[in-house]
Amino acid sequence: MQPQAGVAANRRADVHLFEAGGFYLAFDVNSGSLHRLDEPAWFLLQSYLEGGDWRQACAEAALRFDPPEVEETAAELQELVAEGVLFAAGEEWENYTPGEGLGLKALCLNIAHDCNLACKYCFVPGEVRRRERTMPPEVIAEALDFLLRETPYEYLTVDFFGGEPLLNFEGIKYAVDYALKMGKEKKWKFTVSTNTLLLGEEELEFFREHGFSLVLSCDGRPEVHDSYRVTPGGGNTSRAVRRSLERFLAGVGGAEYYVRGTYTRHNLDFTRDVLYLAGLGAESISLEPVVASPEADYALREEDLPALREEYFRLARALVELEEQGRRVNFYHFCLDLQGGPCVAKRLTGCGAGYQYLAVNPLGEIYPCHQFDGRPEYLLGDVRRGIVATDLQERFRGAHIYRKERCVNCWARFLCGGGCHAQASYHSDDLLKPDPLACRVMQARLEGALYYMALHEELLGAR
Repeated sequence: MQPQAGVAANRRADVHLFEAGGFYLAFDVNSGSLHRLDEPAWFLLQSYLEGGDWRQACAEAALRFDPPEVEETAAELQELVAEGVLFAAGEEWENYTPGEGLGLKALCLNIAHDCNLACKYCFVPGEVRRRERTMPPEVIAEALDFLLRETPYEYLTVDFFGGEPLLNFEGIKYAVDYALKMGKEKKWKFTVSTNTLLLGEEELEFFREHGFSLVLSCDGRPEVHDSYRVTPGGGNTSRAVRRSLERFLAGVGGAEYYVRGTYTRHNLDFTRDVLYLAGLGAESISLEPVVASPEADYALREEDLPALREEYFRLARALVELEEQGRRVNFYHFCLDLQGGPCVAKRLTGCGAGYQYLAVNPLGEIYPCHQFDGRPEYLLGDVRRGIVATDLQERFRGAHIYRKERCVNCWARFLCGGGCHAQASYHSDDLLKPDPLACRVMQARLEGALYYMALHEELLGAR
């Protein structure tokens, strides 16, 4: 059996080969299988992907390696093909459209547009922050009524976002009480994102009582954090944030959390920031690439990509080294489940912004997600009338990977789901045209995640 028997015209869309830290890795896109190869197998597959002729690839490999070894390697690769874990046939999803059954299941409540910080890279426009600074109780109630009215699901999520949500802690408490009272038959999940400066014992006790997941903002090393996360007067905040984080981490008890930071082109050595946060006691960490205008001096650029890719590999090694020392740290974007999920809708559409996930601002306006807030061309409706811009919602519903030219033949398509709609809109004002730079960053991060999985597998095998 020859691999090309079940392979699509674009072979590189179905198998991704890359090197990392001396590992030769092959990721089978359709089956989600990750293979660590030896050099002959790597050379043979690479030759096949480039030329498309299996016999010719075997002949080229035999000129470089011992012919019996090449013959054995070719047979082993064909066994993987037969098992459906290499060059696996993909399902035909080209005409996929999320069904009407995929209704609303999560609301992001921008419960406070106001903020006690003035982060230099904040994506929330100043004019948005200045109007209607906190969400009043009547809007909170109407937003939750809207969610309960529109959802077909038993399990619902409410994210409290800002600004700084704890500036409206009374609103958070009101929202939780209202949700539990009006949606008794529902299973609720609450999350809150905070810069931690207002996170006191009262807040922590409330969040523990109601099983909140917390996202705690810190960019890492003091010099990195203080470069961007400053007070309105320009003052440093790293010392206060560190105290707050250490207090939280000392009594975390089983609460779900992530310490979340942002990296820019000025700290492409962000492994050091992850290790700094781990040193504070954090066991769940996320660092996200900055969202910025290309003109910003801190925005990521094309020339940063090689260093960025190597940094994700460095981070993978650092995390495995920690585990060898008996310390497991979960890096959010390295927690891939290649075999058990996500579901088809998630694989093809990503986050579900615009129809499964919506954001509500303090005025009660509904947007596809918090990053669209204040952009009138993306206003979907309001909590009183519901969704008015149904055509816009259908644009989001239909923005899946098989309608995006960049995604159709991308090896990362099922792992990223087509990328961030907000980034696409900022780049081209077209949901079907992802930002090419954001795609390259995502690919680098996913290669880092796959490398981490291979390293972790080797560690487990050595025990």
